[in-house]
Amino acid sequence: MDIKISSNGKQLENFINTASNSDLRVGETLQSCTDKIEFSKSFELEGRMVTLVDTPGFDDTAKSDTEVLNIVCDYLSTEYANGRLLHGIIYMYRISDNRVSGTAARNLQFYQQLCGPEALSNSVIVTNMWGLVDPKVGASREQELKSKGNFFKPALDYGAKCLRHDNTTESAHNIIRAMIHNNIPKPFLIQRELIDEKKKVFQTAAGEALLRELAKLEQKHLQEMQELDTEMADALARQDEDAKQELEELRAQLLAETERLNAEKKRLHELKLTTAPATTITTTQEARGLGDAPVPGAWTEHNTGEDPESGRKDQPLMHAAVAPQRPSDPAQVTQGLEAFIQRVTSNSLFNKLFV
Repeated sequence: MDIKISSNGKQLENFINTASNSDLRVGETLQSCTDKIEFSKSFELEGRMVTLVDTPGFDDTAKSDTEVLNIVCDYLSTEYANGRLLHGIIYMYRISDNRVSGTAARNLQFYQQLCGPEALSNSVIVTNMWGLVDPKVGASREQELKSKGNFFKPALDYGAKCLRHDNTTESAHNIIRAMIHNNIPKPFLIQRELIDEKKKVFQTAAGEALLRELAKLEQKHLQEMQELDTEMADALARQDEDAKQELEELRAQLLAETERLNAEKKRLHELKLTTAPATTITTTQEARGLGDAPVPGAWTEHNTGEDPESGRKDQPLMHAAVAPQRPSDPAQVTQGLEAFIQRVTSNSLFNKLFV
């Protein structure tokens, strides 16, 4: 099973390294270390093999939010398209922060939009950095975060858990145990949007949330530009050359930022998954290799999930690449059946935990 961790800064890598005895890069500067999907060493917990998955956060210093969303979408859609469900997601929050920053609020929003209401019950909000705050102050902040509708409460109402991490291996393992105990892996909302509903990235709940954030920033820059124009008119009237030069520099910075936002909106609308998701498929009499029909990997593609012979609508067994070729050699038939059995067996055992 794999778990995904969503957070910011080195607290993310620290949790993974502490839980799995891995050696993921831990940033010691303001520069983000995670610029791609990374995996921990696999380790055994409660009789299960666990792998933790680290992704870039939406506060990445080297990548835009659009680039980060594309990386996450590529990974999640590929896993879902190949029949592998992540076991859950962990969102980490520093209890030592005396207020919820704009970055933390945005990360929290994206975490909820990625999961969706159904999969939030398989997630854990982890508060850490308890050693940097007075216990009473920390407890008060925790209660406020859990009770307010613009912080943790919406996720908790849908079944998410809120647990503390004290930076020990036992603490990390207890958090993971809470995720896997009586927990049935569920697809994330963004996986169903991209694969089942065939939406573009910008049409997903997370994509729409990012577009709203970009629109708010654009509106803020427009207001600032109007204020600068008023100040510029005043500086010209006073013939204040120093003020005029300073305002021109600020205006140029705002124009550059506005252009960057427009470019990011354009990129978001044009995003395409780099790994094309496989079409949803179902097993039929032909797909099972009965009679004179194709066999695995000779899946028959049915977008509607309907058996063409019986008319019965089946739930997709899995998402996988479709290769509708009919082998004529008996050895190929045997090979195909063995591959099919191996695929289904691994599919039932390989449940992922997404931290």
